[in-house]
Amino acid sequence: MQSTAKAIALVRDLANKLQIRYQGSASLNTVRQAFDANGWPMIFISVGGNEAEGQPVVLIRIIGENAVSTDIFGNSTYSYAPHLLQFAYELASANDPEPSLADIMVATFESVKTGVRFQLYEITHGTAVTEASLDAAVAAGANADLDELYWPTKLV
Repeated sequence: MQSTAKAIALVRDLANKLQIRYQGSASLNTVRQAFDANGWPMIFISVGGNEAEGQPVVLIRIIGENAVSTDIFGNSTYSYAPHLLQFAYELASANDPEPSLADIMVATFESVKTGVRFQLYEITHGTAVTEASLDAAVAAGANADLDELYWPTKLV
């Protein structure tokens, strides 16, 4: 069983930063934290809490990755990091995101600073941004998968 402690701390800090960034915004202005079915933390960013299909919604979920490595003696160690940040939003049409590009950039800017692997998922037009639609998108494959070029092993 992987610990959710680091993911929860990252989401808590990220949610606080996003609340400040979107405070008083005429577009995305509500940041809600939740947990998925496996206990991993998520953030829903929306306009006035409206997370229905066709509404501008950004979903961010941080999950742990199995990052087993060995020390210099060949003994197995478990890394405290990296984690995986899954970033999703609905497309308004074939290629246009439902949230504005500016709103997506704000969330992306703060998300990338968490220092974890970043995966982008564009949810098909006409599908609400939910845990289930994110899971379906994950099964289909990421639109972008970005990780640090050089990641040192970090022992627990």
